[in-house]
Formats: sequence, C-alpha cells, structure tokens
Amino acid sequence: MSSAQYLAEMAVSHPRLRALLDPDRLDRAVASREPAAWENEFDSDSGGRGDSYRRAQRDPLVRWTGVRRLLGLTVPAGRGREVVVLDVLGGDGTVARAAALRPGESPAGLEVLTGDISGPMVAAALANGLPAVRQAADRLLLADDTVDAVLLAYGTHHIPDGTRPQAVAEALRVVRPGGRVVLHDFAPDSAMADFFRVVSRHGTVRHDYEHFTHPELRKLFEDRCPQVRVLDVYDPFTVLAPTPDRARAAMVAHMGESYGLAGHFEAIGPDAAWQLLAEAFDHTDRPTPPEHRAVRPTVRLVPEGYVAELPRVAVVAVAEKPGA
Repeated sequence: MSSAQYLAEMAVSHPRLRALLDPDRLDRAVASREPAAWENEFDSDSGGRGDSYRRAQRDPLVRWTGVRRLLGLTVPAGRGREVVVLDVLGGDGTVARAAALRPGESPAGLEVLTGDISGPMVAAALANGLPAVRQAADRLLLADDTVDAVLLAYGTHHIPDGTRPQAVAEALRVVRPGGRVVLHDFAPDSAMADFFRVVSRHGTVRHDYEHFTHPELRKLFEDRCPQVRVLDVYDPFTVLAPTPDRARAAMVAHMGESYGLAGHFEAIGPDAAWQLLAEAFDHTDRPTPPEHRAVRPTVRLVPEGYVAELPRVAVVAVAEKPGA
C-alpha cells in the first residue's frame, strides 16, 4: 500500500503508532526503498526460511527467559506509567506476543511497537492485531524523541557492519532523553555462534553473519552515551511438553523450523538431531553468568510438565540517552 494508505489504516487500527510516525520519513522510504541483501531470507521458504520461521514462532514463549530479562533492562523498574518500546527487529511480533502472554512478568504499562524490514513479517504482525511498521534498522520511520525505549534483538547480526553505527544513531534519535537502547546479540565465540555454523553446513540458507563482540558493542555507544554497560545475559530456548520425549521432539521441531534445518533433522532422525543440538549448545568449558541454569541441553521436570532447555548466553549493551 502507499504511505498515505498505510497512515490512514494505522490511524484507525493503531492510533498510538500513527501518532509516532514521521510522514516525511515514510514518504522518502517508500519512494527510495531498496531491499536489504538478507531480507528475502524471511519472506518465504521458496527463497529462504520465512514460512517455517513464522511457524516456529507460533509459541512466542520459547525465548521468554531472555525476553523478560531484556524487557527488564529496557524499562527501568518503577516507571509508574505506560511505557512504549520499539522492537526494531521484531519479526512477526514475537516479543510483543510473549509479553502479552506474561503480563505479570512484564514491565507495568508496557506497549511494544513491532518493526521489521520484511514485508511478510510485518504483515503477519498486523494480522495478529499488533501495531507494526516496515522499516530498516538504519532508517527508522518514527519521529524524534517519541518512544521510551528501543530494543534491537534476535537478528542484530543481520545489520551490515557498515550500517551498524547508523542503526545505533537511529535508535538514539527516536528514544526520549533518559530512555534506554538495548542491543542484543551472540558473541562470535558463543555456543550460539557455533550452532550458526551448523546452520550454514546443513540448513536451507547459510548463516554467515558477523556477530557483535563485547568491545564493538561498547564502542558503538560510548561516543554518544557515556552511560553504557555491556553484560552477559542468560537467554535459553525452552519448550514445555507433557513428557520428556515430547519435550525433546518439540525442541528439535522448533529449532528445525526456525533455522532451516527441518529437512536435515528429518534425514538424520530425532535422536541424532537432539544429539547435534546437545553438542552445539554444550557450555561445559565456557564462562557463564550467575543466572545460567544449565551448562548443557537438558530436560527437567517442572510443575507443568517437562521443559527441554538449550542454554545460551547473549551479549547485551544497555545505553541511556543523555538529556533527561
């Protein structure tokens, strides 16, 4: 649709988002839009893994442990009012949907606005009733100083190295003075990075992206935000099922669909697929943050059933915009 049609639709269905959008930026983006090199990866399975990825995200709570921590870092406790967070790499609204399912564990008054560069992802978020906008991380379409916080997570390594400073600058532009920008990734020496190499060998698409290092994260922010900290955050995949076998099978299915590995997992069988995950996510010889529950993939009994857990440690920068 045209920018005018989109603005008119948002004015009716999501007036909060419409009020934050900059019509001039939207017009320029529509007029000059060039697709990013990687965005078609998430359009459909015919050219990437978009359809299967969206199927995997039907359960938005698989990443809830990490999402809850990120939202806590994004929104300081005790704000006492509504808080608007822009999820820049929001896909089909996984973070927004997870927060809606766990209101008692999310910041009070939280509203998540979903952004993404993939048209089908944004269309899926809108179909789920979520406020969503198609935009590039380095060319956000919101006006200056309009949101309380910005989250860049679960895909930041897709942002090309040359545009990362601009993506950070854009996040700081749209956040209000005193608001926070939280940038999340998995370091090149992490277990998740090891798994991405498995994806490149056996998946339907390669995953050869440059991941953020601790020093790079600090350097991106330190000239703009004196108040920046970089920390490790426990961010596992967790899947709940009624039996141990079904928990393992559900995790294998989730990882297969999320990362284009479903065909490979079907070829080698579920036991071998779980073993592959167990080897990739083994943290036995890696440093872990205090909240790290597991050092290797495990299935554990909980009151609701059995949880299959793949341990991951993310690297996260938390920066506060000056001027409050």
